[in-house]
Amino acid sequence: MPRTISVPPPRASRADEPVAGALLERRHRPELHGLRGLAIAGVVLFHLFGAGRVSGGIDIFLAISGFLFTAMLLREAGSTGKIDFLRYFVRLAKRILAPAALVIAVTTFAGLLLLPLTRHAQLIAEARASLLYFENFELIRSQLSYEAAGAETSPFQHFWSLSVQGQFYLIWPAVALLAVWLARRSRFSPTVTMATLIVLLMIASFAAALVMQQQNQAEAYLLTQTRIWELGFGGLLALLGARFVLPHGARTAAGWLGLGLVISCGFVLDGAALFPGPWALWPLAGMALILASATPPSSGQKDPRRTAAGLLSTAPFTRLGDIAYGLFLWHWPLLIFTLDFRGASGLTLTDSVSVLALSLLLGWVTHRFVEQPLARTSSTESGPGARRAAGKTLALAASTLIVGGLGATIYVQMTTSPQQDGLAMAGVDRMLYPGADIIDTDRSARDVEFYPDLSGISRRVPEYARTDCHQPTGDQPGSGEVLVCEDPAQPENPSKTIMLAGGSHAGHWHNAWIILAEKHNWEVLVSTKGGCVFRGLDTEDPNTCDEWLTGFPDVVADRQPDLVVTPGTAIPRESGTESVHEGAPDHWDAITGAGTDLLLVRGTPRQTQNVPDCLADGGDSIECAPEYEKYADVNPLNELDLPENTYSLDLTEHFCPAQECSAVIGNILVYRDSHHLTNEYVETMVPHLEQELRESVPGLFSPQAS
Repeated sequence: MPRTISVPPPRASRADEPVAGALLERRHRPELHGLRGLAIAGVVLFHLFGAGRVSGGIDIFLAISGFLFTAMLLREAGSTGKIDFLRYFVRLAKRILAPAALVIAVTTFAGLLLLPLTRHAQLIAEARASLLYFENFELIRSQLSYEAAGAETSPFQHFWSLSVQGQFYLIWPAVALLAVWLARRSRFSPTVTMATLIVLLMIASFAAALVMQQQNQAEAYLLTQTRIWELGFGGLLALLGARFVLPHGARTAAGWLGLGLVISCGFVLDGAALFPGPWALWPLAGMALILASATPPSSGQKDPRRTAAGLLSTAPFTRLGDIAYGLFLWHWPLLIFTLDFRGASGLTLTDSVSVLALSLLLGWVTHRFVEQPLARTSSTESGPGARRAAGKTLALAASTLIVGGLGATIYVQMTTSPQQDGLAMAGVDRMLYPGADIIDTDRSARDVEFYPDLSGISRRVPEYARTDCHQPTGDQPGSGEVLVCEDPAQPENPSKTIMLAGGSHAGHWHNAWIILAEKHNWEVLVSTKGGCVFRGLDTEDPNTCDEWLTGFPDVVADRQPDLVVTPGTAIPRESGTESVHEGAPDHWDAITGAGTDLLLVRGTPRQTQNVPDCLADGGDSIECAPEYEKYADVNPLNELDLPENTYSLDLTEHFCPAQECSAVIGNILVYRDSHHLTNEYVETMVPHLEQELRESVPGLFSPQAS
């Protein structure tokens, strides 16, 4: 890797122009350091005591990064025409990577000891993503959201913001070099050119944030492209804010107003739902006012303590700024491990105080024994020996990233059971693993470990879900279009065409239907959108699920299946009992009106916790199972006047025999998460499903199959 990247020299006619003349002077901003400490303290306190509310501290944290690095990079690129990338990346490795790598290593080791086996693969995957600075994208891939921590929340989830920051550190030097290159070929100063580029990037990023918030707020919260404008905001303050000096009489009021905005943000705004959109300007405006209220360095005076800038420059806040990075790194895994140890969804006051105290201690230890020694090493190195030492440091950092990334990848591959193509129970001894066949027989399950094992169970999804023909949860562009997954084993002349439709609770029956299809010469189609069940449309704030529901009857009319199969009732995950979604009968009428029969399957039960996690933690098959009491006393479908050509099917006894639900039946694991059925158990349901279908929908079978 080249040690430096240089801007091409300017034309000879302009070679003597003082490019660096308009650059900011470097100066210490104690109020900025104190503000960083306050911002991170706000993040930690709201995580521990704020019931999941967002403080706005992360937005300030990102803007401060933009402030510091914009000024630093432009000074170097503007004065020398190049950026010493060896020195730059060594600085990042010592200040940013080293403490993060320590916390990642300790968190990974603790997670492997404390968390259930079912979470180890995802733990390692996120450790890798955090180390390589793409945790925000890993969280999006894993469909996680940054909200109030629960017992199943990732201990690496807070690394999303550090990943955004790390990605910024990679692209911002290019912006600074481009600004200097353009400045040398124009009449504008590097500062003005850099500011112009930042404004353009901010406009694009802000527009992306507005669009993504309408489509998927959780994803918008985590994306780098929706956060760049906040980093750019800090960069603009560094370039232009220092030139804006408030009148002396207005500084005190402006500073206290800014501090009030910073402190009040988490109490006034629901940042999880509003950021990084326009409302994120609330804490950022507070930051801007605080910086603008500081006494100009030309005065030679310090800010008095009666001002906000003076207060933030005092020892309590600057000392907090010293340990802020370590405090932020440690507090989240401590919080998550405490929740997991207690098996609770929230911390008690004692827990919160204990986590805060330990986080402060570890933050200080990290600053004292990791950050400070590395910083002293950087400040004392000079000359050719320093270049060699820097090269060794960078090589060590690169080795850490490579070894950590490869090691994590190998671990995930080796410990995650691969999902084979085809049927899940192929080759499995059905005498040892009878599954649903054990119900209503005199047989008892043999004393063997249940099947499949828990490693990688969440990834063992139905056949159709491994293709790109089903629509995901959320409001991503295009996800309201009704797609149809074709039958890869479609008969040449199918006797019947079956379509599984609605949400994932229709799709998790797929493996059973394809077995029946092979036996009866059927074609099985799947048309689903995650989390989208047949229910009333939201006319005030329509989303892609409403779009999907509206378009589905047209697809039915076009494809003309003989039978559409969908869940007819819903069983709540939390409190409540089984019910039919309001507005669902209207959609049932539309489906049958399009010329097809409709089969409504009574809903499958849901559990508040992840069933495999519960089993991995030592729970038994009864305590880890959903509660039977959530079923209505009478099947709600039996109390409705169903549309013509509509049938219902109740398979409850096959999940909750003798009115007691179980997580393992006939040595087969029933659930792959808190509410989706495993392929394995679904396949053992085939003969029972067929028997129920013959009674409920006799016209589905040809006379020869009777």
